[in-house]
Order: sequence, then structure tokens, then C-alpha cells
Amino acid sequence: MPASYSDLNKPVHFKLTLATLGKIVCSLPIFATFFCVIWSVIFDFKSSTETHCGVPNFLPSISAAIGGFTPQRYVWRVCIALHCGPRFMVAIAYYSYHTSIHVGLRNQLYKTLAALCTFLHICENMALIGLTYVSSSENHDLHEKFFILFMLCSLIYMLLTTYVFSWGRSANGRSISHTEMKSLRHKATLFLFNISVFMFAVYLFFRHNAYCEPGAYSWFALCEYLIVLSNVCFHSTMILDFNTYSVAMVDMEPSTAHTTYLTV
Repeated sequence: MPASYSDLNKPVHFKLTLATLGKIVCSLPIFATFFCVIWSVIFDFKSSTETHCGVPNFLPSISAAIGGFTPQRYVWRVCIALHCGPRFMVAIAYYSYHTSIHVGLRNQLYKTLAALCTFLHICENMALIGLTYVSSSENHDLHEKFFILFMLCSLIYMLLTTYVFSWGRSANGRSISHTEMKSLRHKATLFLFNISVFMFAVYLFFRHNAYCEPGAYSWFALCEYLIVLSNVCFHSTMILDFNTYSVAMVDMEPSTAHTTYLTV
């Protein structure tokens, strides 16, 4: 289990519950998405909704909304930059969270899968940074590759995390708590919703390119919004998983040094 700063008998300079941190981190991409889309519809409607087909659309894609215009580009980049840093910490914290439970004979496999979850979480975060700072208007091919990497890592991460969470929380006849069951249900539901919407978005994308139907690309864009929202909601289950944990900065030796502890 993580160390407790209360046992160190040291002054606490900063303390923040992980539930509060999770709310802040998850609110940033949601705010940025809605701001960029709404601003684009109000002030850059024609430019943000036009495609190579030349047919009318009523919503911009996320790529167009976040990378093609200002101030949308700056709002998105600032929000993603602020939210990505803590997510690296959360990715590492989840490995400790999963492996704090011993599942028996297959514990090594369990720990390997938990490590893979952490790796996928970090890769998803890195891909998000990549597609944020390389816009589709600047380098479409690279932006597209970052998006594909983001979706692959995201979907595999959600599936694997749901499995590892279920395995660990119910291992060795352990009674799963109400909060853990709630988190597991949310994870499973959000994963199924996310992959279903993603598959429908792929269908709409190819249909748009094949038939150039009016509005088809806008329905694809709407699916993109739902993918982002469900992805953020999946990550927000950390609020349930770490509801008893806090991040604190305390004085250590020498007196000028500080150490951050993740504590229960």
C-alpha cells in the first residue's frame, strides 16, 4: 500500500484528493471540445463544415474545430497540456492500484496485464498530445496516424482495464464493494458504447467519402464528440477507484527538499 504522510510527522504543504484531481483533469478536455465546436459553429461555420465533397454539413469534425482556427486551437492545446501531465501520474498509480491485490497462481500474468494497461494508457496520452499539436491542416497524414494510434490504444486499454479490474477486485473469493461494482459497471458500459459509436463513425466516414451525401460528415462528427465524451467518462472512473487517496507534498530531509506522496 502507498505510504501515509501522517506517519512521517512532517509538515504538509499541499494536499489534493485524487477524486478532486480527477474531476479537474476530466473537465478540461470536455470544456475544450464543447468550446471549440460551439465557437466554430458560431464564427467559422462555413470553413469548419466544408469538405472535399462540397455538400452542406451542419457540424464540424473535431479535427477541423480544434486545429484549423483561432482561438479554438489555443484553447484546445492549453487544456490538453494541463490535463495530460496528471494523467501520466494516474497511469502509474493504476499499476500500484491493480497490483496491490495478489490473485494467486496466475499473479505474474495479472501483473503483466496491469503493466500493459499502464503502457497503453501512456501511449494513448502521448498519441493525444501528438494529434493535438500536429493539426490536420498542418500535416494531415501524421495527424491521422496519431488519431489511429489514439483510438487503438484507447479501445484496447478500456477493454483490458475492465478485465483486469474485474479479475483483481473479485480474486480469491474477495467480496467486491458497492463502489467497485459501480466502477466496473461504468467501465464495461462506456467501453461498449465507445466501440459501438466508433464502428458507426467508421461506417459514416467511408459512406461520406463514397457517396458525398449531405450531412453524412456531420453525423460522423457527432460520433466523434460521443467518442471523446465516453473516453473521458471512462477515465473519470478513477474518481470512484481512488476515492480514498490523496496527493500530498511534505517536507523531507534536508529541510529544503520536498517529496510528493500518494496516500490513502
